[in-house]
Amino acid sequence: MLNVRINSFGENGLGEPEQDANFSLTELDKGLRSGTVGEQCEAIVRFPRLFERYPFPILINASFLKLADVFRIGSNFLRLWVLRVCQQSEKHLDKISNVDEFVRRVYSVIHSNDPIARALTLRTLGAVAGIIPERQQVHHSIRRSLDSHDNVEVEAAIYAAIQFAAQSKTFAISMCNKVSDMIQGQGTPANMKLQLIPILQYMHHDTSTSAMVRKLCTDLLPSYPSQDFVLVTLNTLTQLAAATLVDIPSQVSLLLKYLQSDPRWEVKSKSLQYLYQLAKPGAHLWPPGAIDNIVDMAMQTQAPKVLSLALDVIGVLAESPNVCHEHRTQSSKLKEFCNKNSYSSHLAIAPQAIQVLTRITCYCYKENLEAHGAQDVISSLETLILLLIFSEEKYTYQLKIALKCAVQLCEAKHEHCVTFVELLGSNLKNLDGKSTTLVCEALGAIGGLQPETLIPLLPDVLGILNELAGVENLSSLQIQTQVMLCTLLFQTLCGYEWNYETKGTIQKVVANNNLWANYRIARAAVRYSHYEIALSIFKGLTEQVSSENLHFWLVCLKEMCEAESALLNNDNGSLVDRLDLAVVHYNKAIAALKVAGTPSNNLQFQSEYMRIRTEFLQCLVQLIHTSNILCIVPPPAIASSIVQSTRDEYQRHGYITNQMRKCVKEFKNCGELYWKLYQTAFDADPATLENIQILQQTCGLLEQCIELVCMPGNKIDDPIEFNCQNTRLESRQLINCCRNIVKLARYINVDLGQQTITHKHIDLLKKAVEVVSNSSLPTPRYFFQILQSTTLKLAISPQPRVLGEFISVQCGSQLAVKVEGIVQHGQRPGLFRQVNGILVTVTSQLQMSNKNKDSLDMKGVETNLTLTQTVTPHKDFFTAQFLLAFPRGGQYVLTIEASVMDEHNNIWKTGPRSTLTVKVPEENKPAPINMPGMATTINNVILMPEDSLFIRPNQKKELK
Repeated sequence: MLNVRINSFGENGLGEPEQDANFSLTELDKGLRSGTVGEQCEAIVRFPRLFERYPFPILINASFLKLADVFRIGSNFLRLWVLRVCQQSEKHLDKISNVDEFVRRVYSVIHSNDPIARALTLRTLGAVAGIIPERQQVHHSIRRSLDSHDNVEVEAAIYAAIQFAAQSKTFAISMCNKVSDMIQGQGTPANMKLQLIPILQYMHHDTSTSAMVRKLCTDLLPSYPSQDFVLVTLNTLTQLAAATLVDIPSQVSLLLKYLQSDPRWEVKSKSLQYLYQLAKPGAHLWPPGAIDNIVDMAMQTQAPKVLSLALDVIGVLAESPNVCHEHRTQSSKLKEFCNKNSYSSHLAIAPQAIQVLTRITCYCYKENLEAHGAQDVISSLETLILLLIFSEEKYTYQLKIALKCAVQLCEAKHEHCVTFVELLGSNLKNLDGKSTTLVCEALGAIGGLQPETLIPLLPDVLGILNELAGVENLSSLQIQTQVMLCTLLFQTLCGYEWNYETKGTIQKVVANNNLWANYRIARAAVRYSHYEIALSIFKGLTEQVSSENLHFWLVCLKEMCEAESALLNNDNGSLVDRLDLAVVHYNKAIAALKVAGTPSNNLQFQSEYMRIRTEFLQCLVQLIHTSNILCIVPPPAIASSIVQSTRDEYQRHGYITNQMRKCVKEFKNCGELYWKLYQTAFDADPATLENIQILQQTCGLLEQCIELVCMPGNKIDDPIEFNCQNTRLESRQLINCCRNIVKLARYINVDLGQQTITHKHIDLLKKAVEVVSNSSLPTPRYFFQILQSTTLKLAISPQPRVLGEFISVQCGSQLAVKVEGIVQHGQRPGLFRQVNGILVTVTSQLQMSNKNKDSLDMKGVETNLTLTQTVTPHKDFFTAQFLLAFPRGGQYVLTIEASVMDEHNNIWKTGPRSTLTVKVPEENKPAPINMPGMATTINNVILMPEDSLFIRPNQKKELK
């Protein structure tokens, strides 16, 4: 059973071999049964890795029961390692099905005479408090151990109490009086009181308890003025206020009091850190005047560290629109304080002050309010950037903050792009090291907003590239600088033609660079539609790799670049010839991509993206050929009668009308393919999704243009509207293409009073095809880089005993299908969108032969069934159960598919998809029964009731 559940992961190839789970568990079990302590410890510490590889309940439940046995009969040393496993495997604890048995085995050690064993038991129970929050016997043991005379046991009981108080409202309320008595009691040592106070931060389940705890802690502060007690108590009160929210104003006031009156540096520092924690969830809940109090304190202090922490708090508060609105005027104390520190001699403080001013200024731009002192902010930011760039000490983090502020100001108001491009570009030649890369990244971000502002930098960029091209043995930073400068060049020349000087510079750079850097340069060229440049680079890379998969991947990119280059090169003949040549190269690229894929990286998005692009180009070719029909194929002689019978005036033109309507369907299908591709790209970045949307919109525009020519009832005042709020540089050419198609559609719609197809309409359609063909296609980032990775791993039960066979179900019974799954993330989970739920769909379909179709009467019987269930993953694990009925005998195919639901409840069809075969035996037909008064037919001879086959016991009748 374990093999079956672990091995059935669907079709995405993520499943481990069948024997791995059993083999790993068997090996660890051998280690646990070993007589050597070292082997036992080694086996125990390998369990967390096993849980990560096979995170399914049946394995985890069996493993934890084995560990519980080791804990029950093993030594304290082994119990310590079992405790560590429980602490490291917190997210898998919910998958323990036999919780009672697991707790029974662990809890049995609590009755030991050894206080160390009891302490380890309490800590282990505390580590699994999430699955046993309301176990009264455990609560009682914790209370009893708090009164123990052994300090180790008491500390373990305190740890367990903290864990259970965080999970159980009942335990937290019941322990409140006990903990408060111990804290106030004279017999409790001071160090133990410090450990008991953090328990109180979880007493927030009702208002009366939280109020009592708050009063207790505030009473403790004057009674125990030592630094340790003050810090622990303030931290507890801060966590309590952050949980309840209603106590935030009073807690902010308390922290401000200690910030102003307590002279100890550690208390001031921690007070500011606690204020920082309260600023995140409730900046709008802060009492009036609190920000001014922080500003007053910061203006009086002479310690740079206190000033920096105060600016951190103010920076978080400035993220709130309410705070920005209140302090937008020049008379604000906050702005006065930040303006003063924006020219601070401490280069670590000035960026924080300017960051606050930038957030307020950007808020004013966004809300169309007057931005007081915006020019002063820009001046101070320019000064700071120059200081950080040319400072002898390297302030990389501070420079990042300053450049990010510059980009934010440019995003809020594009008029500032010229200012910062001039500032950064004029100093580009004088930079070296890491600062060059950061400045190039900032210029690239600004160039994405307004690329025309980068044109004055072209001579400087080419000069730096020529200098670096002549240097031998480039350092890694210099290579990175080359790649960034080439990217700037591609951004600047996006939509322009290349001259020989610029091409020669790129060739010099490529000739004196390593292969990986050249690949990155070519990748950037493809993203900004410079396919001719990328083609020359990829040609030199295809034979420079040792892996067969990488070789065919580079061949695929080379063929793709050749296709797009042929499409844009007018020397390749007519438009049809260019389109045909592009289709040929795209087919070669798709063939190479099939070889480049691996089970772990199937390149499905890339293959589908190029396949749809090929379909789209073929649709364009078909539209041109269809348009030529008007001149070469005359309408048939019976066109008038067809018009009268169909009442369709467009049928007067004969063959061209039907062919154009086929083109409409083809473009519609192409748009649907783009939409399906969009639905599978859950991990794609926003620019990639925008690229797919625009390409889908292009298909829709061409579809409507053809409909205006050949479909009745399509005369409208404004045929098409195309709106795009986001103007990313990569998508700008595609947007312009769509707008040009809209103009052509309006020309088509000008005179459609008579339902006829004219040569003017045909010329406009050909012009639309030419516009689309001449607009270059920017390859999206997701084609090359996956910044966010999310995959689903499924285990489905039941499974057939032999792979590929069917599951047998008795007629009249139902089949219970259980789907378990794991959400696996990459290094940056939730970068673009998060998994909020999983939609599991089970479809049952009866497979029937023609013989069965003729023999069975299926009227009134639904043989196809679709069930869906939305589940929310808990610590990346989810499970769903279905009960399927089979109304007829036969062979059914079950299809199980999982889809991801994001935080906005959008469904993404990411898969995986798995199938099972279920066989239900046919019911045996009973023999015919003749009742009195019924006729029976045998060999086409009708027997009347008196000739019935039913023979009485005392009567013999012979049939002849």
